[in-house]
Amino acid sequence: MTIGEAIARVRAIYSKGPSSDDISLSDRLIYSKLVSARTLLIKREIDKRRQVSDWIVQTIKCAELEVVKQNECPCAIPPGCKALRTKYKIPKPVQSAIGPELESVTTMDGGVVYSKTDWVRKRYKSGNKFTSHQPDYMIKDNYLYLIHKGNLLKYITIGGVFEDPYQAALVEGCGGGECIQPYDVEFAIDLHLVDAVMQMAVQELVQIFKSIPEDANNDASEDKIRMQQPSK
Repeated sequence: MTIGEAIARVRAIYSKGPSSDDISLSDRLIYSKLVSARTLLIKREIDKRRQVSDWIVQTIKCAELEVVKQNECPCAIPPGCKALRTKYKIPKPVQSAIGPELESVTTMDGGVVYSKTDWVRKRYKSGNKFTSHQPDYMIKDNYLYLIHKGNLLKYITIGGVFEDPYQAALVEGCGGGECIQPYDVEFAIDLHLVDAVMQMAVQELVQIFKSIPEDANNDASEDKIRMQQPSK
């Protein structure tokens, strides 16, 4: 199911309810409620220790990397190494009881798998001869950092359960998202959660209906999901 199909389905369900003036609902508003409902239900599934489904994991195959200066890196850079950072901010993953749902960080061929660390652990790890060369990554200010030795990496692959499927597609998109059509992006969700996501989104829309200003020109439905560059 695409984002466009999900929006159309919510609009159809909403139009059958007591407040049938669906023209006052913009696609952007509907999509925001779909995202919040999807995030909540996926979090509940994970918190119940149910295995993450492959169908809701999105893969950013080619997250572009750039070299950062010493003072821009969250940890000391060992001699002979370079600090790399994703060019764009990583979309926010679903935050479950066990932490952010970033499923994998690897080189594009899958030959190197990076484990998660942080600034404190990295500082102590760098002095340990057994662990200092193990590949790992850190997250700071929504960017992903790597300390890399050898040939310069240009791209990395990131798999995760992201809150907003569209934002994940933007990072993957050609040249930073300008050729991504929002309504064609897959709305990653398990089949057994689809109806619950739709109903939850509709309920939220009904609750806030009275707070939406009247659309005197009857053109609110033209408020589409706009193209946007991922954050640098």
